[in-house]
Amino acid sequence: MTLFHIRTLALATLTTLLFACNGKGNAPQNQSERQTTNDSTLRIAVMPTLDCLPLYVADATGMFGEEHINVRLMKYTAQMDCDTAILRGRVQGVFTDLVRAQRLRQKGVNLHEVGATNLHWQLISNRNARLKDVRQLGDKMVGMTRFSATDFLTADLIDRSKPKNEVFRIQVNNVFIRLKMLVGYEIDAAFMPEPQATVARMGKNNVLADTKAKDIRLGVAVFSMAAKDQKKVCQALPAFVKAYDRACDSLNIRGIQHYADLLKAHFQLNDAAVKALPKTAFAKMSPVREKDRNAIKDFPTQ
Repeated sequence: MTLFHIRTLALATLTTLLFACNGKGNAPQNQSERQTTNDSTLRIAVMPTLDCLPLYVADATGMFGEEHINVRLMKYTAQMDCDTAILRGRVQGVFTDLVRAQRLRQKGVNLHEVGATNLHWQLISNRNARLKDVRQLGDKMVGMTRFSATDFLTADLIDRSKPKNEVFRIQVNNVFIRLKMLVGYEIDAAFMPEPQATVARMGKNNVLADTKAKDIRLGVAVFSMAAKDQKKVCQALPAFVKAYDRACDSLNIRGIQHYADLLKAHFQLNDAAVKALPKTAFAKMSPVREKDRNAIKDFPTQ
């Protein structure tokens, strides 16, 4: 590694540690925000990624209320904080990926899988790295999250492309920090979901791989079946899925840009980024495909 890479690696490690100690998204901070046994509100951990946009739409347009359920979206910027929230019973549901869901089960969380989501990633290299192919990743730093779909995708790419030198996997959990490090040339490449991938592309950074093009679908919605949650979740899920599907219909008919205010408020996008978002088809809730489940089943999550 070059001296620049060594210094950046140290900075990335320090950033990750500081965020882990101090940054917890918008986790509940006081007693009034914590659920009680008789609370009918369904709390769902969400990220500022497009797979969660139907939830924001359903919430903002009153679709959840029209289906007679109370839903509260708990906003986080790192998937590990979503995991912590469901582990500690702060939320009943989480929009995550198959690898992280598998890890949660190994930690003893009883999960019900509701269906696949529209979560995709692109591997984007910063333009200064001048990478055109994944085989050039040797001796480069790739931003990802351990024990997640991005960890699996990085390992899979390395295995398939076989770079001559070691690829350094840099754990950056917060999607906004990962984006900032990529466009700031602090890491050579990173797996980015939408809409962060769009912001990266706007800076003329290079797309090296795309899970959508490879027909890889690893996004999933799961809910807790813990004893204290099971009754509430089972009662709410049919209405939840109905509202979610209605929101997908609205997005497909009206287009993403129709909900520009939500994108700017919850996803930190400006007008130019909203306009640049690719046309996206939002699939209604449907079972996870076996090919996707089988792809990650042997990936280590501990």
